Amino acid sequence: MAVSRMADDILEDCLERGLDLDTGLDVFLTQCARMVHAKAGFVSLRGTRGPVLTRVLGELGVDVFEAAHWSGPRKLREGRMLFCQQLTLGRLNLGGLGLVVDGVFEDGGQRVMGLVEAIGEQLDSAVLSFLALTDGRGPLERLDELDVEGTPVNRGRIGRYEVVKPLGTGGMAQVLIARTRGPEGLGRLVALKRILPHLTAQPEMVQQFLDEARIGLRLSHPNLVHVYDFGEAQGAYYMAMELVNGIDLDRLLRANKGPLEPAVVSAIVSQALMGLHAAHSLKGEDGASLELVHRDLSPHNVMVGFDGQVKVLDFGVAKVRAQRTVTLPGIVKGKPLYMSPEQALGQRLDARSDLFAMGLVLYQALTGRRAFEREDELDTMKAICQEKLTKPPELPTPLWNVLSVALSKAPEARFDNAHAMADRLVAACPPARDTALAALAGRLFPERLRDSQRLETAANHQREAPTRATPPTRAPR
Repeated sequence: MAVSRMADDILEDCLERGLDLDTGLDVFLTQCARMVHAKAGFVSLRGTRGPVLTRVLGELGVDVFEAAHWSGPRKLREGRMLFCQQLTLGRLNLGGLGLVVDGVFEDGGQRVMGLVEAIGEQLDSAVLSFLALTDGRGPLERLDELDVEGTPVNRGRIGRYEVVKPLGTGGMAQVLIARTRGPEGLGRLVALKRILPHLTAQPEMVQQFLDEARIGLRLSHPNLVHVYDFGEAQGAYYMAMELVNGIDLDRLLRANKGPLEPAVVSAIVSQALMGLHAAHSLKGEDGASLELVHRDLSPHNVMVGFDGQVKVLDFGVAKVRAQRTVTLPGIVKGKPLYMSPEQALGQRLDARSDLFAMGLVLYQALTGRRAFEREDELDTMKAICQEKLTKPPELPTPLWNVLSVALSKAPEARFDNAHAMADRLVAACPPARDTALAALAGRLFPERLRDSQRLETAANHQREAPTRATPPTRAPR
């Protein structure tokens, strides 16, 4: 029932706003993965000639186009299992769906497979409904049209922004690449973050989203993502942010298959700390500190740009003085692997909690391991609060001295502020140049770099083209 309601919400939302099918698939896949606690997944749609639209979440560990033809559960390496379902209605085969779940299944995974089958049944119906409502022709022929290559095309509008393509989806919001359109014509590309349609009826989620937007509008620093605008259009709350062409540190570490060079780590973390210091120093209109605390720092929220610049992302659960969103006693927000002891205990936080989290990020980037990772979240939080960390043998003493201060259990024993931690880190290990960071990101993610360059080139051509008196038409993909 939950999957059915969600599929209907997403379908209705996309049709109402003129968004394309890949946008809906992006949201659907991510939310269904959360339902079954899947670490990765895919949806691949086929037309008359083969695959035409494929969305992948996380690291599958198998070839997606091969897996798109599988059915049932399949064991993968490292205790993972892939549950596959064909998307069929009668003799019509639209493609395949798969979700990767960790664990050992006493029943061979039949219960999870039943959920995946239910998800598939809703998805193939939703795909056919979408195609039928947007065009009455045969569904496979309509799918063929999605395979057209070329420059970005208009996929609908949210406020004054034209959607170009989906970028990713989290538990609360979807991020799309979009561009502004005004009287002067097409403007710059932005990252458009919009709250997921089924969450718009939850006032506390909307308020958290708006709090993040208000904070973002006040932040201004080269190592922070700038928020340009936020608003509401036809019930869709959105914020337009700086589009960062790069890769997050989590994916960078996984692609590197091990720790990064110390000079590279020093460059990444010191830049992130400078952005964090600017956020911590933010003042309100009364001149008093807003006492901003990020509360959710992790490698996911540190972006390394293809230009070598590092930016801290996502102040979605940040806390500020006099914030209207209230966290109830006993509710702990953030990722357990990167919490400070005081955060794990649900105590009052200040900026030094973020320094502990940055210390954990620094440790992981230098060693390739998470400092306090245990079998489950509770044991991880206990280790953060109680266990003493010992110096890894491969770590140079000057860097360990920085880490030992940042990872002190007591906040008063840590650095006074993020700027001081950055200074000590740079002194302990001179950072690599921005060009070295750019070269690393480009080498590990060449296709992402090429996609970014193509998108920017196409957007520049659109801006240079003469504007027309008539509004643009929505072209098929």
